[in-house]
Amino acid sequence: MKRISTCVLLCLIVADGATAARSRIGRSVEGRPIHVREFGEPSSNHKVLVVGCIHGNECAGKAVIRTLRRMHLPADLHLWLVDDFNPDGSTAGTRQNSRGIDLNRNFSYQWRGGGEPGDTYYPGPRPFSEPESRAVRDFVVEHRPDITIWYHQQMSLVVKMPKHRAVQRRYARLVDLPLKDIGKLHGTATRWQNHRFPGHISFVVELPGGAMSSRSARRHARAVLEVGRML
Repeated sequence: MKRISTCVLLCLIVADGATAARSRIGRSVEGRPIHVREFGEPSSNHKVLVVGCIHGNECAGKAVIRTLRRMHLPADLHLWLVDDFNPDGSTAGTRQNSRGIDLNRNFSYQWRGGGEPGDTYYPGPRPFSEPESRAVRDFVVEHRPDITIWYHQQMSLVVKMPKHRAVQRRYARLVDLPLKDIGKLHGTATRWQNHRFPGHISFVVELPGGAMSSRSARRHARAVLEVGRML
């Protein structure tokens, strides 16, 4: 497995008998670890990052992550799975991290300041001010996933991005959600990734509100595996 700098590696055995690596790639403001689990061969031509939660009160996507951990990967697919990039917010049940910052407005591309800690979209005092968003940045810069899928709630749609729309369109069809443009938001993880690595695609899947059923989680997990080899 490719070395992940400054990470603590633990070997885990998953349901189908394959070995996965769990790596700590950062810590939250309050010191909670942020882990990524890695599946498949690092030499694979298709590399996908899937994030279950970045807003602490929008974490239904964790069910997709749990399902993916139990699935057999198709050939030539390398998968990174992150349960939660905002463990402090998830623990508190808040959208923001423990400093009252919306992590999905804390990225540098078209960042815009304003507001106060605790405001719904407060972007922080400067781009990448938070250890959680720096953990995302450093991981993506080092590993450069071809496709990144971020789960949010509660709009029930796939957010349309300007490039590689075939990937987004296929995902939306597989899970029976509309593909919609919701406008240009400032300082988001997806727009930073797409600007920094234009050959790749990062997009948001807005799940319905509430908990996700096992059936729905399996449907989304299968969609991840199908679109994962499209680039």
